[in-house]
Amino acid sequence: MSRLEAFLGYAESHRITICVLAGSMVAMIGWADSQLPTMSIGFLYLIPILVSAAVLNGIQIVALAGLCSFLQELFAPLSWGPGATDRLMVVLSGFALTGFFATELNQRRRRLQKHLGELETEVRLRQDAESQLRILIETSPLAILTMDQSGRVLLANESARLLFEFEGSTLQGAEVAPFLPILPRMLHSHHRGDSMRTHVECNAQRCNGEVFLANVWLSTYRSSTGRALAAVIWDASENLRDREGAGLDSLLATSRVLIGAISHEIRNLASAAASSYAALGSKDSLVHDGQYEALGSLIGALESIATSGLHVAATHEPAVADLGTVLDEARIVIEPSLREAGFAVTWKVADDLPLVQADQHSLLQVFVNLARNVQEHSTNWRRREVWISAAVENDLVVIRFHDSGPGVARPDDLFQAFQPTADSFGLGLYISRAILRSHGGNLRYEPSTQGACFTVELWPVENVIDV
Repeated sequence: MSRLEAFLGYAESHRITICVLAGSMVAMIGWADSQLPTMSIGFLYLIPILVSAAVLNGIQIVALAGLCSFLQELFAPLSWGPGATDRLMVVLSGFALTGFFATELNQRRRRLQKHLGELETEVRLRQDAESQLRILIETSPLAILTMDQSGRVLLANESARLLFEFEGSTLQGAEVAPFLPILPRMLHSHHRGDSMRTHVECNAQRCNGEVFLANVWLSTYRSSTGRALAAVIWDASENLRDREGAGLDSLLATSRVLIGAISHEIRNLASAAASSYAALGSKDSLVHDGQYEALGSLIGALESIATSGLHVAATHEPAVADLGTVLDEARIVIEPSLREAGFAVTWKVADDLPLVQADQHSLLQVFVNLARNVQEHSTNWRRREVWISAAVENDLVVIRFHDSGPGVARPDDLFQAFQPTADSFGLGLYISRAILRSHGGNLRYEPSTQGACFTVELWPVENVIDV
């Protein structure tokens, strides 16, 4: 900081001191001028005007310039002679303009200092933001890279180098096409608008030739060299394996439940047929009849199939589900579709719900099926509301799906399979109840004064029962 800047900074906070100093200087110059009648030193009045210009406004500067002009003319060798008024006006104008010029310089200096301070603050904030962004990018577990219009990497973090198993120290300058061929194609094929933001799932390749499934979030932007692209990449191979494994487990579990339910029906039919067969066996005329013996073999085969199916359905591991988590997942899955269909959805879930005896994925399927059942039968509803509640009642955990529709005309037919008037072969509610019963729970229709209410009953783990 220069001495002038130091003085101006001091003057802004000590206005009275500067005014006193300027007045003293005017008095001293006036006294000296009066003691030198043969010499004019009036030009020295410019000093107090320049000094006080840092704190005075326009009117005050004109007043000070007028005082200095008067004193100069008063003590001048030719004071009050011919042309004194003209000389007074010229000196007044000179002093005033000098003060205004100094004031304008000071104001510009203040604005410049303020602007420089703002620039310094912006630069510091930008540097801090860039530093934090750089730390975020470098420490991110996701691979992040940018590429230019020619398909070369501009910037890549450590996770990107590890993901692609790049042998060099950095990916910068490498071609993207061998690792992610879709990125250059997306960059060059996009012509709508100035930017693109999207998500793609594609195959990618590491340096060693290993292929993996990549989820890529990408966006285009304008750089100094043209269009560029930024991508965030995640290796979704393990997620794919887990998803397919979970899907297979769910399919097997649902198939096991369905086999058990159908086998139970077959066994009932076979038992009835066996009773009728035994009654027919009392007639001597049928003992050696070939058709009678074939009927017996058929009934025996049905009983064997039913027994095998029930044995398959019974061989499963006990499952435990966190009902709160399942309901949260169900809310994420079913609420958007219900709201798009015009439903007002109300959730009333009790706190601290216990763990229940059920398979988490199968239980979610049951809840989704109940929500779809409500949505599929809402075509002519004027009022569309759904209330979903969960609470502990009489040692059971009870979940209700209650709607504002017209209700069910024949509740006894709800859980029968292969109904001719039902959608999806009438298996939805049938399988849902079979799934719950396989874990000791139940699905039933609960009579209500308004709409339809389906009730899911589950056993808490502490009250677990054998199924």
